[in-house]
Amino acid sequence: MIISLLRLPNDGLQFEHQYEDGELDLADRDFRLAAPVIVRGRRDRTCVEVRMRCTLQTALYCPCDRCLADITLPVDLTLDLVYLPVGMDNQRTGEIELNSRDLDTSVYDKEEIDLDAMVIEQLELSVPFRLVCREDCRGFCTQC
Repeated sequence: MIISLLRLPNDGLQFEHQYEDGELDLADRDFRLAAPVIVRGRRDRTCVEVRMRCTLQTALYCPCDRCLADITLPVDLTLDLVYLPVGMDNQRTGEIELNSRDLDTSVYDKEEIDLDAMVIEQLELSVPFRLVCREDCRGFCTQC
């Protein structure tokens, strides 16, 4: 879903979108959707900066790291993201120290924000590094 910024009112705009099956390109990911992805939020603009505050809710099927059985992982995220136009995000030079706000900043081009890319990125970030179906999972090894 592409969000157009061309006619964004001064007082912002609410949005809601439920992704249908196959609408997100999740090929080559380590998870599958177990429930529809629902994104609700508000976008506001101050000059060139766009702030998007939203919630993202779904459930994912992820493989257990030991036995590869599917684990259902609920996802309920609250996001506060800032978008800057391409070119305005890299005006600092030399060695810089990132702060927490830098991690929530992205870029937009041609007065559009690609909501799909943000949703996929947040889903990837929500999957834990190590995921097991249960603590005593023995995996594939029959001798352990």
